[in-house]
Amino acid sequence: MNKLYGNFFKYVGTAIDYVLEFFIAVFSLLTELFRSFRSLLLSLLFFGGCLFFFIFLIPLSFSSRGGGNWGGILLLILIFPVIGSFAVSRLKYVQYMVTEYFYERADYYLLGKDITYDTMGDYGRRYQRKIEEERRRQEAARARMEEELFRQRFEAFFNQANYYGQGAGDYGSYNQSGYQGSYDGGFKEKYEAAIHRLGVDVTADKYEIRLAYKKLAKKYHPDLNPEEDTTQLFQEINAANDFLSDENIARYKAAYGKQ
Repeated sequence: MNKLYGNFFKYVGTAIDYVLEFFIAVFSLLTELFRSFRSLLLSLLFFGGCLFFFIFLIPLSFSSRGGGNWGGILLLILIFPVIGSFAVSRLKYVQYMVTEYFYERADYYLLGKDITYDTMGDYGRRYQRKIEEERRRQEAARARMEEELFRQRFEAFFNQANYYGQGAGDYGSYNQSGYQGSYDGGFKEKYEAAIHRLGVDVTADKYEIRLAYKKLAKKYHPDLNPEEDTTQLFQEINAANDFLSDENIARYKAAYGKQ
């Protein structure tokens, strides 16, 4: 009976997970598409001003019946990125809350693991706490990066002053070797090692990276591989994903993306 209950929770949770993942992908794609349209529209308004309305929008409004359709489309282009972003965040919230609820109950009946919370709302509150912790972590990382950039600029200014006071030779050698080499701190090698661990190219964006991680995490999860020990590999995959945060991805793209 426990196996029957466990499989029920497992398959229902998996089905809900895939359905919500599909809607998240659709809304994410539409949000990015409408955001691009909005940027183009705002650029035309910025550079063309009122001339854009007289040459383009007003003739279109008269060519359509009543002129309401084009106004609705323009309004949709302007507001959909906001609506889409909100929808994606809520769908991810529901996905986490529901799937964690069903998966933990599947583990309870199939593997004998303890259930953390009694209601879906408790899982939702845990998700909100995780999001808040991630936001604080990113703010702290951003503050450290800004502090490091300030230190970098200060040292550059200080060495430039020494350059004009003492000559260009010492400053040039320091700028080319000591300063630039010490600032990276092995970040490039760590980033590329993490990327290769997930099996994607260094040019991959954050969405490709997250998709690769999700596939590997499901494939090598120890609970799904009882015949072989995948714990070490699963830990390496998680460590690589943790290092490939949005900030580190943006930092690598800014520093090495055009090489």
